[in-house]
Amino acid sequence: MKKKQHRAARFARRFSKFSAVGLINAAVDLAVLNMLLWAYPTEEPWQFVLYNLVALVLANVNSYILNSLWTFRGQAHPGLKQGGLFALQALVGVGVSSALFWILIHYALNSTGLSPIVAGNAAKVISTAVTSTLSYFVQRYIVFPRGG
Repeated sequence: MKKKQHRAARFARRFSKFSAVGLINAAVDLAVLNMLLWAYPTEEPWQFVLYNLVALVLANVNSYILNSLWTFRGQAHPGLKQGGLFALQALVGVGVSSALFWILIHYALNSTGLSPIVAGNAAKVISTAVTSTLSYFVQRYIVFPRGG
């Protein structure tokens, strides 16, 4: 029983760290998206997706740095294998997030009457929540595995 409690506590600590990093990443992501929307206003879904892509790349760079230095510190072994796995999961994450973002922004701009800024932020929050959950498990069990 004690072993299960220890594992649960370890999971909770790691997930809390991952969540804190995720909040920082979300702030980077949303700040970049909103700076681009402010600097270059648009109502074109493809431009929203382009802005989203730039924001996601910067957030993923931040994610790798913070997660390897803090969240998964004991399992982080900077190098080609781990860096490549992180890049691969980031690419998949960017693809999933961008596809979901495209669907949501297209719907929001064409069917809701929301302003472009509100529509962009709503699509971003939903796509980020889905992708972040996926990302945790991929990073925990594939990119930064125990004993990896």
